[in-house]
Amino acid sequence: MNLSEYISHDDRTLQEHLAGLKIVADYLLEEKVQTLYSKEDLKSLVYRLISYHDLAKASIFFQLYLSNALVLKGNGHLKFTINELKLFLDSNIPKIQEWTDSPELKEHAHFGAWTFLSTVELSQRYNLDNMISMKILKRHHGYLRDFGLATINPTNHKNQFRIIEDNIEYSKVENLLNSIGLPFCIPNITEILDGFKLLQFKKLEIALAENQDPSYYFKTLFTYSFLLSADKGDVMLKDKSFQRTNINSEVIDQFKSSKLSGSYKINELREKAYTTAIENVEKFGNQNFFSITLPTGLGKTFTAYKSALLLKEKFAPKARIVYCLPFTSIIDQNGNLFKEILTNSSFKEGLIGIHHHLAVPENKDQNEIDYPEWEYFIAGWQKEITISTFVQLWESIFANHNKELRKFHNLVNSIIILDEVQAINPTLLPALEFVMESMATFFDTKFILVTATQPIIMPLKTKELCLFESSDYFFKRMNRTLLDKSLLSAGHITEEELVDHIYSDFVKSPQSILVICNTIRYSQKVFEILTEKLKNKDLFYLSASIIPYSREVLLNKYISPLLKKKRSFILVSTQVIEAGVDVDFDLVYRDFAPLSSINQAAGRCNRNSTKNISKVKLFRSGKEKIYDPTLLSVTEKTLEKYHTEIPESKYFELNKAYFSGIKDKVQDNSFTSKRLIDSILKLKFEDVGTNKDYRLIVEKYKSYNYFIPINYEASELWVEYLQLMAIEDHFERKQKIKSHFPQMMKYIIKIPDYINKPPDVEKEKYLIYDQNWATFYDKIFGYKKAEAESPIEIF
Repeated sequence: MNLSEYISHDDRTLQEHLAGLKIVADYLLEEKVQTLYSKEDLKSLVYRLISYHDLAKASIFFQLYLSNALVLKGNGHLKFTINELKLFLDSNIPKIQEWTDSPELKEHAHFGAWTFLSTVELSQRYNLDNMISMKILKRHHGYLRDFGLATINPTNHKNQFRIIEDNIEYSKVENLLNSIGLPFCIPNITEILDGFKLLQFKKLEIALAENQDPSYYFKTLFTYSFLLSADKGDVMLKDKSFQRTNINSEVIDQFKSSKLSGSYKINELREKAYTTAIENVEKFGNQNFFSITLPTGLGKTFTAYKSALLLKEKFAPKARIVYCLPFTSIIDQNGNLFKEILTNSSFKEGLIGIHHHLAVPENKDQNEIDYPEWEYFIAGWQKEITISTFVQLWESIFANHNKELRKFHNLVNSIIILDEVQAINPTLLPALEFVMESMATFFDTKFILVTATQPIIMPLKTKELCLFESSDYFFKRMNRTLLDKSLLSAGHITEEELVDHIYSDFVKSPQSILVICNTIRYSQKVFEILTEKLKNKDLFYLSASIIPYSREVLLNKYISPLLKKKRSFILVSTQVIEAGVDVDFDLVYRDFAPLSSINQAAGRCNRNSTKNISKVKLFRSGKEKIYDPTLLSVTEKTLEKYHTEIPESKYFELNKAYFSGIKDKVQDNSFTSKRLIDSILKLKFEDVGTNKDYRLIVEKYKSYNYFIPINYEASELWVEYLQLMAIEDHFERKQKIKSHFPQMMKYIIKIPDYINKPPDVEKEKYLIYDQNWATFYDKIFGYKKAEAESPIEIF
């Protein structure tokens, strides 16, 4: 006995799944514009991928496997009762035994990859495009592996494939596929496997070793992402979800006029920069590479959003906008700003997706999307505007796992904003340039690079949108801050010596002072010494050693109100304060660092030019080893050419000299980028996706995720987490934990093993709960100092 229909998932039949997948694919085919394939060739390829990707689910073995799983869970299927499934199982005991003895018989992806070749003429089978299609089908439930014989050779699977084929009714499958408009050529797996030409495949490997054409890499990413998104989206997307919404760029103008006020003189320059960008977008919007280079506080965010919306409006109507920032801490801030802009103009804020590891679905009533849908739309970057991190973008391109690559197709024809682009490791910039040029060529993707300190990225092809009269026009008119190098001449200074300088400034002229140190340990020592001197409450501490919840409370409840009231106090911090935190101090002390970080520090004072000139005093703690020595060397040589005090009007030429040095010393000879580009060209997906040299963030110490139950809410979240962990059904447990986890993230922190080394039994856990957390975590300092130094990870 067989079931009257093939089942493919817990809640739908194979026919429903493939029909839904085709609907999504048809929508995507109409939406995407690319030059890798002709329109008809792409449609033919996608239809064939759909037809064969789940072909082996029609085998008796997969049908028994899924039916058995449903019965064990005590569930029926939407089309079959649990008794019908039991009857099906009972009538196929020999086949169940065969599948139990050989579990690989229930697998379907690998079989689909080889039978796909039946759609290709024998003389055409051994070209790279077909091998790519096979790889996509084989790995659509996992990760892409390097192109090579080891991942293609069918020798070890011949018997498995023949048994699977003998247990599929091809005529029934053909009728099913034809009924929904999908092609199917009945395969002969024996002919395909016996006809495998090792020599021809070897020739492909040899040719690939010399390949200089990036199109094969991007064909793989595009079609892989296309199939994954359609496969996951067949039940997520409904007809109404296919509708796109055009956001008029005038929403930015309306918000600025109704919400932004103030008689700051600097507003005149902000408006000049804004209108200059608008004029240049209208002149040069048919290009692909743009930059917005403006001093800190001159409205880069509004200018970037306006420019992107205007580009979409005038030149790229199908484009999605992807706004990327280096720091998770400012994504919600940025996203909430744009939600306010939309609601101010009667648009739905649901047009925006905020995607990072702390993002959580908003509370919904029963008519709104559930978590899997939220995951599809938000994590899949389906929204009109997605706000995410550099890491998420990077791992959508330089990756090999299906989870990351699923959203790649939504970068096609998109407008990508890289805000604070200088935060990207310069050793990786040549690889970024390579990808930007390829995506512009193949997908007409547009890029906007936004920063006050613009690295040199494709200088001959990038159009500066805020170019008015001269490249330094807006910088020359800034007189808010200056860099003070006087303390650098003293060499390395101790914590006590630094505190003497800070205390003297604070007592002599009560003011708000920000102290930015390079390491957690040094900053904690400075705070302790200042506490002894001040003996009052005018002192606060902030670093990456503190859980996100406590950082947010400190900034919102204490720091921001004190700054608004113009109170005098001292905040001791680390680079975490430079992560887009909107603060405005009177005086800043900054530990010596690369010039791009020093610029970020300068942006934390006198932002609206409402004070006398604010100083950024540079000092040396001797803790610079967390930075690349080449970046420090270029910074030092650049600063040497200037007087002790460098006014803000000189920052543009200062940064230009610095990034020229970085290009010469780092970018032009970057071995890391050369290896990464070589791996892209040779389709070495495992190297691209897993090599730590190519990652934006690399941990220098082994660290573990700890949950810190610092308050009642945290304790309750942990209790609920344990209850969810006890759910027996794997899929239900996984889904509910994924939904619950973002709420817990504000109480989670990575702690290096030299601070607290967990027992061996705990080390493999993703999340550790230690009842004795108070022995290594302090409510002021966060995790406690130790003898070793700790780098500050701020991404």
